Amino acid sequence: MRNIPVDTAQMTFIAAGSPRPKVKDRQTGEIKYNADGSPMWQLKVLAQVEDNDAETLLVSFPAAHAITARLGTPLTVQGLTAIPWETNGRHGVAFAAATVAPLDMRRAAE
Repeated sequence: MRNIPVDTAQMTFIAAGSPRPKVKDRQTGEIKYNADGSPMWQLKVLAQVEDNDAETLLVSFPAAHAITARLGTPLTVQGLTAIPWETNGRHGVAFAAATVAPLDMRRAAE
């Protein structure tokens, strides 16, 4: 399956929790790393397009350290992609981003 780029220009993102390491192997607790060797993180995010209802997305992203985000933190999400998947008769869409960071409120006001 291919990755589908998501246009986030008209979207607002808010953290729906705190970031957690993405686990590669649940039995051993091994953390997943990307091809560049950066640890992968997951964060539940409320995503809203203009005046539509918000959707909750679980977004994976690489970062050297956990970002400083908690419930209600406004976020910037860059390079968001939707990744359709199918395994053993189950299917869904996963979401990954190049970066996820707390929104710089000073820049947002400009």
